[in-house]
Amino acid sequence: MVALLVRLKLTLLRNGLRRSAWRTVGLVIGGLYALGLVAGVLAGLVALRWTSPATTADVTVLTFALLSAGWLVLSLLVFGVDETVDPAKFALLPVRARELLPGLLVAGAIGVPGVATVLIGLGLLLTWTRSVPLTLAALVAVPLGVLTCLLLARAATAAFAAFLSSRRFRDLAFVLLALVGAALAVGGNLLGGLAQAGPERLRALLATAAQVAGWTPFGWAWALPADVARGAWVPALVHLVLAVALVAGLWKAWEHFLAARLVEPVEGGGEAARAGHSGWVDRLYPATPAGAVAARTLRYWRRDPRYVAGIAGFLIAPVVLIATSLLNPGGSPLVAVFAPSLLALLVGASVAQDLSYDGSALWAHVTTGMPGTADRWGRVLSTLTIFLPLLVVMLVAAVALTGRWDLLGPVLGLTAAFLLGSLGVGAFVGGLWQWPAPPPGANPFQKGSSGGLPAFLSFGVTTLGTLVVGLPTAALVVGSLFRPWVGWLSVPVGLATGALVLVLGVGRGGRLLERRWPEVLSAVSESR
Repeated sequence: MVALLVRLKLTLLRNGLRRSAWRTVGLVIGGLYALGLVAGVLAGLVALRWTSPATTADVTVLTFALLSAGWLVLSLLVFGVDETVDPAKFALLPVRARELLPGLLVAGAIGVPGVATVLIGLGLLLTWTRSVPLTLAALVAVPLGVLTCLLLARAATAAFAAFLSSRRFRDLAFVLLALVGAALAVGGNLLGGLAQAGPERLRALLATAAQVAGWTPFGWAWALPADVARGAWVPALVHLVLAVALVAGLWKAWEHFLAARLVEPVEGGGEAARAGHSGWVDRLYPATPAGAVAARTLRYWRRDPRYVAGIAGFLIAPVVLIATSLLNPGGSPLVAVFAPSLLALLVGASVAQDLSYDGSALWAHVTTGMPGTADRWGRVLSTLTIFLPLLVVMLVAAVALTGRWDLLGPVLGLTAAFLLGSLGVGAFVGGLWQWPAPPPGANPFQKGSSGGLPAFLSFGVTTLGTLVVGLPTAALVVGSLFRPWVGWLSVPVGLATGALVLVLGVGRGGRLLERRWPEVLSAVSESR
C-alpha cells in the first residue's frame, strides 16, 4: 500500500507538471528557494559545532521546536495546500484507515516542505556528532522529531477537516495568517533591538525561551541531544518517553479521524448561503455597466476568501513597519510615516488579478458585450471602495503616532501617486495577461495549474510599473527633506501623474479586452 500511494502521488505530480509549464517553473523556483534555505540552515548547524554545548543546545531546541510548531500552524491556516492524495478519495474503496496511514504519511513527505524538513532534521546530526552518546541521542531525536512534524499536520487537518473546509474559517484563516506573519516580523525586529542592548541579555533570553520550548510537545523530541550534552539524564529520559508517547498518540488520533472521514468524506466545503438583498451596494455606484461590475466585485471582496487574502496580505507589511518603528527604540519615524505609501503601491496587483479570479463566470461579460473600459473602471471603483478608507485611517494614524505632521504633504503626494498609478498599471496588466486561478469554492492557497507563478509575476510587473510612475513624486519627496515647502508640491504632482496613468491604463486595458474577450475567457477557464 505504501508503494502504491507513493506511485500515485508521483504520477499525479508528474501529470500536473506536464499539463502546465507554469507549474513546472513554479516547482523549480520553489525548490531552489527551499534548497537555499536548507543550505543556510545546515551551514548554521555546522557552525554550531564550534560553539559551547549550552549555546548549541539552546539554539537547536528553540529552532526545531519552532519548526514543529510551524507545521501545525501552517497545516491549519493553509489547509489543503498538499492534498494531492486526498484521503476522502478513498471513501468508496474497501480499505481501512490503518492500511492507508503509512502510505499517506510517506506520500505527504514527498514535496518541498517534507523533503526540506527531513534534510534540516538530518542537519541535527551534523551538530551533535561530537561523541557517541550525543550521536546516539541525535539519531533517536531526528526520526521522532520529523514524525512529530508530519503527524501534527496530518492529525490536526484530519481532526478539523469539516471545520477547516468551511468558508467562514477560510476567511478567518487569512486574518490569522496575517497576524502570525505580522507578529513574527515585529518579534524579529524587537529581538534585533534587544541584541543591540547587550549579548548577555540576549543570551539569557535565548536560554529561557529554549527551556520553555523544550518542555512543550513541539520540543520534546528535539531536546534529547541537548539533555545529553548537559548531562541531564533524567530529563532526557522524560523527554524520550514524552516524544514516543506523542508520536504514538498522534498516530492513533490520525487513524481515528481518518476512519471517520472515510465513511463521511468532506467534499466541496462551505456552508449553504442564503440569497439576500444588498441594496446599499447597488446604490453605492451609478446604474452603468461599470457600476454593475463594481457592485459585483465589491461583494466578492466580502464573500470570496481569495479577496480577503488580498486585504490581509497587503496590510501585513505596512502594519509591521509602523509597529516596529514605534516599538523599537532605534526605529525611524520616517519609515512609519511612509508605510501607507507602501500599501498604496501594492493595491494595483489586485486589479491586475481580478479577471483571473472570475474564472468561467466571465462568460457573462463576453456574451453581453461588456465594454472593456467598463470592466476596468468597475474593478478600480470597488478596489478604491475597500482600500481608500484603510489608507486614510492608516495615514492619519501613522502621522499622529509619530507626531511628524510636517511630513503630511509628502506622504499624501506619494500615497496618491502610488494609489492611482498602481490602479492604472494594474488595469492595463490585467487586460494584457490572465491565467486560471483556484476556483472560489476551493482552498485559496491551493495551487492551480499555473502553480501560482503567473500571479507572482503579475504582482512583480505591476509593482515595478507603479514605482516607475511614482518617480517624479518620489523625487519631490526626497527634496522635501532638504526644503520642506517642496513636499507640498508632491500633492498636485502625485495626483496629476497618478490620474493620468489611471486613465491611460483603464483605456488601454479596456481596448485590449474588447479585442480579446474570447481568448481571455479561454485563459481564465483553462482546466485546473
